[in-house]
Amino acid sequence: MDNAFWNFGIYIAQYIMMKPNKDINLNISLNLPSGDLGACWLIDSTLRDGEQAPGVVFFRDEKIRLARMLDETGIDEIEAGTPAMGAEECAAVSEIVRLQTRARISVWARALKKDIEAAATTGAAGIHIAFPTSDIQLEAMKKDFCWVRETLPEMVAYAKKYFRYVSVGAQDAGRCTPDRLIKFLRIAEKAEVCRVRIADTVGILTPLTTGSLVQNIKNHFPDLNIDFHAHNDFGMATANAITAFQSGVSSLSVTVNGLGERAGNAALEEVLMILSQIHKESKYSTSNIYALCKYVSVISGRPIPDNKPVCGRLVFSHESGVHAKSTLADTIAFQAFDGGLIGRENAQNLFGKHSGRGALVDLLEKQHIVIEDEKLPALLEKIKETSQLYKRNVSVEEIILMCGKV
Repeated sequence: MDNAFWNFGIYIAQYIMMKPNKDINLNISLNLPSGDLGACWLIDSTLRDGEQAPGVVFFRDEKIRLARMLDETGIDEIEAGTPAMGAEECAAVSEIVRLQTRARISVWARALKKDIEAAATTGAAGIHIAFPTSDIQLEAMKKDFCWVRETLPEMVAYAKKYFRYVSVGAQDAGRCTPDRLIKFLRIAEKAEVCRVRIADTVGILTPLTTGSLVQNIKNHFPDLNIDFHAHNDFGMATANAITAFQSGVSSLSVTVNGLGERAGNAALEEVLMILSQIHKESKYSTSNIYALCKYVSVISGRPIPDNKPVCGRLVFSHESGVHAKSTLADTIAFQAFDGGLIGRENAQNLFGKHSGRGALVDLLEKQHIVIEDEKLPALLEKIKETSQLYKRNVSVEEIILMCGKV
């Protein structure tokens, strides 16, 4: 791992000194060729974990539309809800199942027969059963690991009567002792589950500890299908999810906009675009990602921050003179990818305190405004003064009005 990060540092130094290249593959410098990693299986949990965010409620018609949008994006599996919540939840999941999506539809359950029975009424193809694994969560739920050892095989066997795909989760694996986690995985493997979820339930892992954890698991269980479920309490969910994939897991749990409990989860749009742009994964459609993110923002009542990676309002915007002028020459000179890939503007130049002559000349040409060269410095200074006075960008309309006053 040390060599990989050293190589990455060398790569960044080389990258800065050369013209951006659309065909650069970061996997080469990281010694992680995409062919060795295989395809990633994305599990979207917006309809389950996302709706667990405080104050978030989705209506049934919103859930249906969201499921369709996720399916159009090519998401492999949709975790559609928690049927034990009641009749309305079961009805919504059942309606999603009737859409006959290409994506597998699964549901979430506690390790209780009544949860499994409720889930069975929905027609979902898969069920995920969660088990606490850390001392703190076992104690909080008044359980011990003996209970896990006895209950997991029983619940898996019961669920297999109703579901084609049965997975189990090591809840709070980030705070579980390594020995206990290996024991948990051995029990799950013996129960012949289709997949095991490693959940960093309170988001305490870092990319280095995530990589170490996953590599240890794969050393013990090379053939076990592992899903990594990251939380964002310290802002590392996406980085941890990608590191888990690079370290050997085959599935990643995500939510749109990172919506979820507390600080949320690994963001679908971030993970998907990293897979698409860095790992060259081509099975997902990126063209409606921006629309998907905006829709979830509306139905969740959670505004998207302006600087939110991938879907934030300003993440393809440039004001600084060098950045803005370079973007006119090559869209990705100062951004990771072309915004058009996700259904939004390729790039845009905004005007303010840091603007330069090159972007201003380009704007005037596009607006078919002719102004003497000797007046450009005064116009640029007026733009900067206005921006500093009002602490904001200056609109194109304002610049047009300024042209007649310099």
